[in-house]
Order: sequence, then C-alpha cells, then structure tokens
Amino acid sequence: MRPFLPLAMLSVMATLSGQDCAEPSASGPQAQASREATPLEPNHVNPQAPSPTGWAGVDGGSVFFRARFDGGGIWTGSDGRRYRIIESPPVDPCLPAVLQDAGAQLKLYTVTDVDLRHNVCEGKGYHTQNPQECSPDAGNFYEGKAVIIPGCWLPDGGFNDGGGAAPCFTASCTTGAVGVCAHWGYLPDQEWDGGPPLARLFEACVRAARADYNGDGESFTCQGTYVDFVDGHGIQTQDTFDGGGLPPLLFEAAWSEQGAVPFGVMPDGGSCVRPRYTPSPLSRIRGAPGTQLTASYDCQQPGDAGTPLRKYFDGGVPFLLLTQTWKNEYCVTDDGKDGGLRIHCPACGGDPLGPRTCQGGSCASPPLP
Repeated sequence: MRPFLPLAMLSVMATLSGQDCAEPSASGPQAQASREATPLEPNHVNPQAPSPTGWAGVDGGSVFFRARFDGGGIWTGSDGRRYRIIESPPVDPCLPAVLQDAGAQLKLYTVTDVDLRHNVCEGKGYHTQNPQECSPDAGNFYEGKAVIIPGCWLPDGGFNDGGGAAPCFTASCTTGAVGVCAHWGYLPDQEWDGGPPLARLFEACVRAARADYNGDGESFTCQGTYVDFVDGHGIQTQDTFDGGGLPPLLFEAAWSEQGAVPFGVMPDGGSCVRPRYTPSPLSRIRGAPGTQLTASYDCQQPGDAGTPLRKYFDGGVPFLLLTQTWKNEYCVTDDGKDGGLRIHCPACGGDPLGPRTCQGGSCASPPLP
C-alpha cells in the first residue's frame, strides 16, 4: 500500500449508514477524555471513504454518466447537468509496482461543472508523505484530480460494468472509494493474460472501502477510517505497524464482488465479520446476498491469530480480498428517535491513524453482543 493521507476531506464529517455526521449539540453529553494516537510515520496509510465517488451533484445525489467514455469533452451526467472532463497529465506516478511493471497506467482528470464553473473535486486529494516512494515528489499533486472508470454504481448497490446495452462510466475524485481502489491498482479496464482479475478485485475493493457488507450500497464506515487491504496477487500487502506504538490491527472481513462473505469465525464456530463501525442494531449487517454470517466484535480470523493473511489465499479461496482494521470508537451524542442513542462518525483531528476518538459527545467502545 502507498503512503498517502487525505487533505481537506479528513476534516469533514462524512456519512455512516446514509446519515450525515454532525457536531453534537451543546446540550448533548460532554466529551470524555480522548486518547491521542502515538506519533507515527507508517509505511502505508489507507484512508477509506463512504462515498463511491467523493462528490455529488447539486441535488446531493451520486452522479454517473450514461455513455462510453472516449476522451475529454463535455458530458451530461445522470443528474442532467453538463460536466467538462479534461485529462490532467501526468499519469498517476504511484500505482503498485506489479501494475507498473505490466505497463498499466491510471490517467488523471479534472471534472468541472460547466454552469457553476466549479471543479467537483476541489480541495480533495492526497498528500505524499514519503516522496521517495513516488516520482515526482508531488506534494498536493492529487488535489482536485479525478479518475475515470468504466461502469457505474447504481442506487440499489448494484454495479453495471458499462459493457452491455446500457453503457456508463464513473468520474471519481481520488478520495472516493472508486478513486482510491483504482489508485491502489485495481483497474477494471486493464486486464492482461496471466494477470490478476482486476475487474473483480475492483468491485470487491469498492465494497470493502465503503464497508458495504450487505452488497446493497449501504456504507458502514466513516471518512478517513484506516483499513488495511490484502489480496492474493501482491498488489496490496499486509500492514503490521510493529513497534509503532499503536494497537495491532484486527481481522475484519473477507470480500467478494457481492459484499462480505463467510470467513471469520466466532468462538462457537459460526461465520462472522467484525464491524468497522457499529450500526444499531448489529443485525443490520447480514453479509453478501445468500450468505449467513454474524456481525460481532468477537469475530476472529480462523486458526492462529498471527497467521499472515496472505497465506489464506493459497490453494484457491471463495473471496478476493481480506481486510483488517483497529477496534474503532464511535460518537454517542444525544437521544435519537424513540429515545435510542444517536451514533455519529467521529470527528478526526490531527493524525488520522489509530482508533478514532470523539470531539464532543461521549467516546464509547462498540458494545459486545
């Protein structure tokens, strides 16, 4: 994985389970003392995003384009508005080595609302933390940039690969799930003989980046949450943070194109996932269609907890990706509907690594089953 941190997007509260995150009201519970993450300069930083594209139309909805992309120009979005798409060279300099060695490229673009004269990705991007990993030393090179990917994500969570009778393409900021999955090397339009199944890995990656456990488009993550991806092809490898002063990463889930699939195990032997952030109730997490699994913070990887995740891919497996993350905190603010606690994404300040803490509201650990 590559060493990037989000810029302005980390300071913006994002969505959890489709609800806007907001600062708690002054009348809500007061913050408990929050712990600071140990200063750390890791090799890999992997912020996730609830949004597929990192931007929305003026109506607040997700925008895609009902056409086959054939180059820059003015395109009409699914919201009826006109957008100018212009290639913004050079190509992404930081694709994983296995893809660069195969000649793969990821072009970058600017996407501008023609009437508003507004770059839809303005202020959104990644900042290079270790310029020796990439060339050139880009600084804010990714800010305001987008990637173009064939296919589109539909409101019901389904994916149209854009190759049939209803062509479409997606323009994603580098902070959207589509954009980060492409940057990590899962390029659905660049398969080659003997190479990894990038189109399938791309779909699974977008599900995992958004914590779309059920494969229906509902996200259970917060903007900037750290999640580590591992695949069986060496495109993304496992992080450990040995000696970094942070708690160990814990197994989260296995993923296919349809969502989370059985792999993790409960103490009683049942299949499970360990939620990234808790919705209420946990029963809202069911897994990919046709699967049977439990959402629990007791969920663990099978066998020895110290087994490198890469080893699980040997011999053929029913999943495409494995993910691990910290046991994150969430914010409990005031009473919600019918007296239930309202749960918000954490407001992250400073270093985005480590378990989340709350600024306002009460910091709470996810309840055990």
